[in-house]
Amino acid sequence: MTLPYRIACSVLTVIMRLFWGRWGSNCKFIPDTGPVIIASNHISNWDPVLLGLACHREVHFLAKQELFRNRLFGHVLRKVNVIPLSRDGSDTQALRRAIDVLKRGGVLALFPEGTRSKTGHLGRAKSGTGYVACASGATVIPAQIRGSDRMWRAFVNRGELRVRFGKPVPVEGPATGETYRDVTLRVMDAIAALGKERAGS
Repeated sequence: MTLPYRIACSVLTVIMRLFWGRWGSNCKFIPDTGPVIIASNHISNWDPVLLGLACHREVHFLAKQELFRNRLFGHVLRKVNVIPLSRDGSDTQALRRAIDVLKRGGVLALFPEGTRSKTGHLGRAKSGTGYVACASGATVIPAQIRGSDRMWRAFVNRGELRVRFGKPVPVEGPATGETYRDVTLRVMDAIAALGKERAGS
């Protein structure tokens, strides 16, 4: 891990354990080496932090370009592996950088919906996750976050904040738009299944 990332994780881990106890999931499904995409639901600005802390490997992220308008904050984000992404259309430069991370054997966190869900339920996904998965050959691990949209409630009621990882999602098929959509839908189904498993447990 890079030094800034290691420092950020150390500080945030202490804060999270102090106020929210042990909330992370067993990340046994995440390979120790090789390119990995962690594809998760998105219900709060806390989600990237939670995914990064729950994973035993260094994680890279995509975030909306607006967050980088402040020079100092933007500099900090870049130091902890955040790649700016324009949401006005297809940001090919950001996607290339994301794929480069994976081609170097790194871990990339993606939110297939592209934005936070205001209802807490899974919304409609964009096909970018499928495209990045097919272009990089990365292992795709679904993740489900619960409680990050109610952090104060999760502080009072320990156990409501959880991050759970699932088994890899198969990625196969020709490099076509239909394949990208199909892969993304399979990823979303896997994320939804993790939520149902929780509801039944």
